[in-house]
Parts: sequence; structure tokens; C-alpha cells
Amino acid sequence: MLTTGSVTGTTPCATGRSPHRRRPRWWVEILLGLILFGVYALIGAFRLPGHAHRAFANGEDILAVQRALHINIELPVNRWLADQGWLMVVANYEYAFGYLVATFVALVWLYRRRPGQYPWARDVFAVSTLIAVLCFWLYPVAPPRLLPDAGFIDTVWLGDTWGSWGSPMVEGANQLAAMPSLHIGWALWVSVVLSRSGAPRWAQVASAVHVLVTFAVIVATGNHYWLDALGGVAVVWLGVLAADLARGKSVTWTASVRRSLCRRGRHAYTGAVTDTATEAKTPAPPKAAQLAAARTFVAEHGKPVKAVIQRIGRAGARVLLVGADGALGDVVVPSVETGEALIEAVEGVERSEWDADTVGATKIGAAHRRRMAGPLARR
Repeated sequence: MLTTGSVTGTTPCATGRSPHRRRPRWWVEILLGLILFGVYALIGAFRLPGHAHRAFANGEDILAVQRALHINIELPVNRWLADQGWLMVVANYEYAFGYLVATFVALVWLYRRRPGQYPWARDVFAVSTLIAVLCFWLYPVAPPRLLPDAGFIDTVWLGDTWGSWGSPMVEGANQLAAMPSLHIGWALWVSVVLSRSGAPRWAQVASAVHVLVTFAVIVATGNHYWLDALGGVAVVWLGVLAADLARGKSVTWTASVRRSLCRRGRHAYTGAVTDTATEAKTPAPPKAAQLAAARTFVAEHGKPVKAVIQRIGRAGARVLLVGADGALGDVVVPSVETGEALIEAVEGVERSEWDADTVGATKIGAAHRRRMAGPLARR
């Protein structure tokens, strides 16, 4: 139930600070991005001996394997696209900019609307990209369009695509980097992080469609073998694995630590929290009434709404809401996990904690203070 304008507790959660971090500083994120692409450029500048020779040999090997398995679909699709006029132009520009725009929009959206998930998503992106760059260095691969006598047409170059091959903007770009496909890798990264962060369903569907379109485009334009797409999937999977392992599972870890440190003479409340943390393997999703209450609060008190989750023993947890106008409200849910799901599902609500920013955003009037003080204060 939502109790707008009233709050039963204004102290930090007894179990410690929230595992969700505050939004990182924007200039630090830009600096990290520049460092990432600086590493990309630096590794590309120090190529191993025989780089070009190995790249063409590797490309021919991949094409030979696909032919032996009768899965070499690239050439007929490439020849078909080259005769499609305006469709070829659209495909060329989707190849040049589609994955970049999708990645940039996803990063900005996560930073603004899902600051709790942003660091994880950024780390997945960085690790995936670095693994791909290392592959480019150790295992260079020439794309189909560059293989001599293979019969591929470079549609991007043929169409004078601004911002891609044949354009002064990318004159020094590494063209011998087909495996893995970062076009697929980054497009798939967008789908993964949108799913993990509880993005609107339409956005997740659009992202999934974009992955399929990107796959068709990179093959049809002669820039990748379809096996390169599998490489892109692999680097994203490794990035997700690395980011998850780096963070671990905080609920399970907290419960096990409490058992080892507080086995003797622990308080009943601590035991209740520990049991709740270990038994809640499949937390209940937020109910329609709870979602409606939170959305009503957002509509009445403005975005963004800061949300702080507090455990309340065996009763579950309370999602304390602080509106843009400083109003307070709360929604009681069965567990912390359900509270997290509620925050992700309601647009305009962002995870926070009881720090100086959240406390400073609250506005408590005299009537509210009297209600908090109880009946003795009204005598």
C-alpha cells in the first residue's frame, strides 16, 4: 500500500549500504571510453610480423571451412544486394552507423535511467571490446570483400558511403578485423543490457530485431563471414561472465557470512533476514496494485523518484519513495528482490540509498512531523 506523505522510518537499512552504486561522474566515463579506444588504437599500431599475410590466409581458411560444410551463404547474398539500388545504400549506412548509434543510445539511457545497472553494463562492454581487440591482434582476418578472386563486391565502397570504407573519416581504420564481428557484438550487448536492466518491452524487441538486421547487413555487404557473428556472440558472453564473476552474488554471500560470523547469540532479526535471503530463490514479482501505487506516486510527485529499499524482517521489505517535489511514500513488498523488480518496472523510479542527496531532496512539513511523532506530540 502506498502512503503518500508519510514514512515509518528514515534511517539507513540495518543490513548495510545498498549494493547499487550512485551514478558515476560523467567525465570519468568519457575518460574511460577514451582510454578504451586508445588501447584499441595502440594495439592496432603494433602489429605482429606478417599481419596482412596471416589476415588473408585466415580469411581464406574460414571461407574454405564454410564451403566444405556447405554453409557459405555470403556470396549469393552479397551479389543480390549489390543490384538492389536504394536498399544497398540503406544497408551500407546501417553497417556504418547502426551499431554505433544503438550502443551510444543504450549507454546514455543506462547512465540516466538505470545508474544501478550502468557500471555492470559498462564493464561488459569494455571487457567484450578488449577481448575482440586482442583477437584482431592475434588472429587478423581479412573480410570477404578483400579476398582476391573470391567474387565479393564491396557495396560500402561502391556506394561511396560517407563515414565508412572509402571515406577520409576512416582512412586509417583497421580493415583486417573481421573476426569477431564487433557490429554483432555491440548490437547484442545492447540487447543483453536492456534485458538485464528491465527496459520497456518494445525497446527489447526493437533491439532484438536490430541484431538480426545487423547480421544480415554485415554478411550482405561483404564485410563479414557469418562465423564472425558467432565470434561476436562469444566475446559478449565472456564479457557478461567476467562482469558477473567480478561482482558475485551479493545476497548469497551476505547470508553465508552472517552464518559464519553470527552463529552464536545472533539476534532473531538477523536470523530472519538471513533465512529470507537464502530461501528467496524465486522472489515473487510485484503485484499489479504495487506497480499501480508506485506509478501513481510518480505521476503525482514528478520524475525522477528516488527509491530506497529497506528490509522489515519477516514482513518483507519497504520501497521508500522520494518524489521530485520532496514528498515521501512507500510500497511494502514481500522481499528486497521484489522491490528491485518494482523499481525496474516503473518508469521514472531510480534506485538510491540514504545518502546526503536523498535526504536533502525530502521536504517534510509540520503536519508530517506531528504524524511521525505520534499522539503524544499532539497533546
